[in-house]
Amino acid sequence: MKLEYELIEDGFDDTTHIRTMTEQALVPGKGWLIRTTLYTPHHITASVVFVPATGGVGEGLFEPISP
Repeated sequence: MKLEYELIEDGFDDTTHIRTMTEQALVPGKGWLIRTTLYTPHHITASVVFVPATGGVGEGLFEPISP
């Protein structure tokens, strides 16, 4: 199953050169995956959290940012 991720947060700090990016993806009939990736000059870290659906699964948990 291929998931379609929507970008909900994208930030960059000029001082530390750290970028964070958070995305959400619908898991049909199950809930949502929230993926946060942290990019530093020396490391890449990812965290994924599953949020189960409580009732109907419709629109995203968070409003996507426009490209």
